[in-house]
Amino acid sequence: MKQENINIIKQAENEAEIFLKCALALSKASTSEDENEKLLALDNNLKLWVEIETSLKDAKNLLSCDIKENLMKLSKFVERVILSKGINMSKTDYDCLVNINMQISEGLLEAVKNTLAREEAFSLLKCAIDISTARESNDTKELVSALENNLQLWVYIKTLAGSAETKLPEETKSNLIKLADYVSAKTIELGQDIDNVNNKVLDSMIMTNLQISEGLMTRHSA
Repeated sequence: MKQENINIIKQAENEAEIFLKCALALSKASTSEDENEKLLALDNNLKLWVEIETSLKDAKNLLSCDIKENLMKLSKFVERVILSKGINMSKTDYDCLVNINMQISEGLLEAVKNTLAREEAFSLLKCAIDISTARESNDTKELVSALENNLQLWVYIKTLAGSAETKLPEETKSNLIKLADYVSAKTIELGQDIDNVNNKVLDSMIMTNLQISEGLMTRHSA
């Protein structure tokens, strides 16, 4: 995955966490008798949305005009509610602010998942094409390079699937780990006699990549 995309994903995750923290603080403040707690939660949320509004006005902001417009409207709404009502706002007002933050946070996390899916799908597809191209051109050096790149990708996928932080069904994790082990074993097997490759094994590895890539893109489209 490109460093630029990794940075974008980390930024989105950090922003989602900030929205969640503000939502939690607002939720607690809504039932609290402590005015200082209410003031702190409202002040932090106001600062967050003022910062968002400022970033939306930045010429470097690459969001679409529709998204910018909607976020700007939300920002103005949040600012108006907090500044006009302050700690005297009703539980309904608090709940409204909490819901706005939660929805933005969920949207950011969904964007992260979609970005990861696109990146992995593209990488799997590229590796499959590189392996196929190297075989067709009968270029042993390129085939070795393509197989190594594919192995590195699957090691990454196995690491990701094995992580406790990965929110995938256990069956999916298990299947990805098994596929990664299969690719690793077959890559070693092919490397032992690279000048006389087993085309059935290559076909199987290429098809594995294509199927997983298609599955990721189908899930992303859905």
